[in-house]
Amino acid sequence: MFRKIFATVILITFLHADVEKFQVIATNVKSENNIMVAKGNVVIFSPTYYITAQKVIYDKNKGTFELFDDVIVLKNNNVQTKSDYAFLDVNTDDLYQKPNMFFEQTSSVWINSKDSDKKNDLITLDEAILSSCDCVDPDWSIRVSSADYDTEDKWINAYNTRLYLKDIPLFYTPYIGFSTDKRRRTGLLIPTIGYSKTEGGSYSQPLFIAPKPNYDIELIPQYRAKRGSGMYAYLRYADSIDSVLKISGGYFKEDKKYNDIYNDENRVNFRDEEHYGFDIDYTRKNLFTKKGNDYNDGLFVEINYLNDIEYKTLEDKSNDDDTERYVESRINYVFDTPNYFLGSYFRYYIDTEKKTNAETMQELPKLQAHTYSRPFILDKLLYSSDLKYTNHKIREGISADQYELNIPLSYSFSLFDDYLQLIAKQELILNKYKYSNFDSTKYKDGTYIESNTTLSLSTDLIKPYEDYLHTMNLSVDYNKSNTVEEDGDLYFDKKSSHSDLDSFAVTRSSDSIKLGINQSLYDSENLTQIINHKLTQSILYDNFDNPKLQNMENEILYNYILGSVKNRLVYNHQDKELTESSSSFSLTYSNFYLTLGHYMSKDTPNSGKEDLESYQISARYKISNDYSIGYYTNYNIEEKLRSKQAFTFGISDKCWNLDIRYEKEITASSGDDPVKQDIVYLELFLKPLGGIIQEYEIEQDQ
Repeated sequence: MFRKIFATVILITFLHADVEKFQVIATNVKSENNIMVAKGNVVIFSPTYYITAQKVIYDKNKGTFELFDDVIVLKNNNVQTKSDYAFLDVNTDDLYQKPNMFFEQTSSVWINSKDSDKKNDLITLDEAILSSCDCVDPDWSIRVSSADYDTEDKWINAYNTRLYLKDIPLFYTPYIGFSTDKRRRTGLLIPTIGYSKTEGGSYSQPLFIAPKPNYDIELIPQYRAKRGSGMYAYLRYADSIDSVLKISGGYFKEDKKYNDIYNDENRVNFRDEEHYGFDIDYTRKNLFTKKGNDYNDGLFVEINYLNDIEYKTLEDKSNDDDTERYVESRINYVFDTPNYFLGSYFRYYIDTEKKTNAETMQELPKLQAHTYSRPFILDKLLYSSDLKYTNHKIREGISADQYELNIPLSYSFSLFDDYLQLIAKQELILNKYKYSNFDSTKYKDGTYIESNTTLSLSTDLIKPYEDYLHTMNLSVDYNKSNTVEEDGDLYFDKKSSHSDLDSFAVTRSSDSIKLGINQSLYDSENLTQIINHKLTQSILYDNFDNPKLQNMENEILYNYILGSVKNRLVYNHQDKELTESSSSFSLTYSNFYLTLGHYMSKDTPNSGKEDLESYQISARYKISNDYSIGYYTNYNIEEKLRSKQAFTFGISDKCWNLDIRYEKEITASSGDDPVKQDIVYLELFLKPLGGIIQEYEIEQDQ
C-alpha cells in the first residue's frame, strides 16, 4: 500500500513541470525511464481535463498520454468523449480516439464515429452518425462517410449525408454544412418550399449575414414556377445604444402569362406585372439631448412605399391579415421638458385602391407646441395651452392650412372632508382654416371659436369587508358651450352643403351632462380585481335647450381564477335598440386554453354604424409535454363568410419541432375580389441542423 501511494506522488511531481498540471490516481502505478504506466481505475484531472481509463501510459519527454479501455475525456466541463483508445498530446492539445462517442453540452449534439482526430481546433471524423436526440434510439440522425467539426467556429461539414427518421432513410445530399452555435451568426436560415395550383412550385431561401454585432443583413430570393421570381432584403443597424435602423425592400416580377390570366376587363384596377416597395424604420432617443437631464427628445421615422398591395402579401403570408387600404408613412420629432412639449409630425398616405395618389389628403407637416399645467395666481388655479398647425395638402382638390388653439383654465377643491371633489374649468378653443388649391371665389376661409365651461363633481368611496374591498367612483360633468365666432365656410357634419370640405371637419361642442359610475370588487388579501363595472350616460342639449339622451354604455369585467369574462353594451335611446355589443371569454385550465369573442353592431337611424356580426374562436390543448393541437376561426355572421379558419398540430421535442397548420383564408389582392385559399403549412426544425417550411396550396378561387 505504501509503495502505491509513493508512486502516485512521484507522478504528480513530474507532471507539474509540464504545460498543464495533471494529477493521477490509480490502483497501480509504475515508472521507468520517464515512462509511467498506471493501471486499474485510472483518474487524471487538471484545470481543463477530467479523464478516466483502465490503463494509461505517460511519456514525460514527449508530454503524451496513451489511454486504453473505457476511456472518457471531459474537457472544460462541456465536451465529453468516450472511446476504447485515445492518444492525447498535452503540448498541442491534439487528441486521437477510436472509436469515438463525442458530446457537446452547449449544443446538445452527439457524434458517434469510427475514429476521430483532433488537431488544433478541427476534429476529423470517419464514418459518423450524429444527432441531438437520445443516443440509444434517436428520432432522427444523420449518417455520413466523413465529417469535420471546427470547435472554434462551431461548424460541421458533413459529406455523403443521409438523413434518417429512426431507421428509415429520407434524404441524401453529397454535402451539408451547419452550425452548432446558438449565437447570432452568418448562415442560411430555414427555407420555405410550397406548391399551389395557380403558382406552381415555390421556393425561398433566406441568407442571414452578420458581419458585426451592431448590424445584420437578410436576403430572401424567392421563385414561383408559374408566377415569377423576386428578391426581398432586410438591413438592421444599431448606430447607437439609443437607436435602431431597419431598412427593407423587395421586387417581384410576374410572368406575362400569369398576369394576363388575372387581368380582365371587369376589373377596376389593372394588375401590375411588377410588385415592389421599400420600408424604412428608424427610432432614436436623445438625438440632441443627453440621458439624465430634464430635457429629452426623440426621432421616429416610418417610411413605407409600395406600388400595389401584393408587394406585402408576396413578402410574407403574415401580412395577409393586417394589410390595410391606406399605407401610412410618418416622421415624428418631439422635444420634451418639464414645462413644455414640442412636436413635429409628417404624415403621407398611399391609397392602395387607387392607381394615382393625387386625390389622397396628406399632412405635411403638423406642428405642435404644448405647455403643461402650471399654477396661475393661486396654487389650485391651473392653466395650460396647446397650439397646433396642420398643412392639409392634396394635389387634386382643396388644400388647407389649419390652426388650432386650446387654452384651458381650471380650479379644483374638496368638499365635506374630501368626500366630494369639484373641478371648475373654462376652456377656449379656436379653429381657423385657410383654403387653397381651388378657385378663390368658391370658398371663404373659415374661423370657428368656442368657449366651454365645465363643472365636474366626483366622489371616491371605499368600503372594506372581511374578504373583499369595494370601491366606487361617482361622477357628473356639466358642460356649457358658447360660440364666440363662426365665420366663413366650415364643415360640421355630413349634412353640410360644403361636401368638398369634409376633410376639414370641425367638432362643435354642445351643452351636455355626463353621468358615470365605476365600481370594483377586490380581494382584500392580495388586492386582485375580481369585478369591474362601468356605466356612462350622456345628455346633449340642442339649440333650443331640449335634452336628448345619447348612447348609454355599460361594461362589466369578471376575473376568475381560470380567466375572465367581459361584455360591453351600447344602447341607443332614440332607436330603443342595442346598437353595439362585444363579448369575450378566456379560460386556461391545466393544458387547455380557450378564447371566445363576439361582436355585433346595427345600422339604425341614429347609430351611425353598419350591420355587422362576427365571432372568433381560438383554442389550444397541450396533449403532453411535446404534443399540442389547436383551432382558430373568424366568422362574419352577417355576410356568412369565414375570413379565416385553421387547425394546428405541433410537436416540440428537445431535438426537433414539427408544426402543421391547415388554413382556409381570404387574402387581399390587386383586383376587386379577394382571393380564397386552402393552404397546408408544414414547418420541420431539426435542432441544431435547421429545417424546412413547406407551403402547399390545395385550392384557390378568385
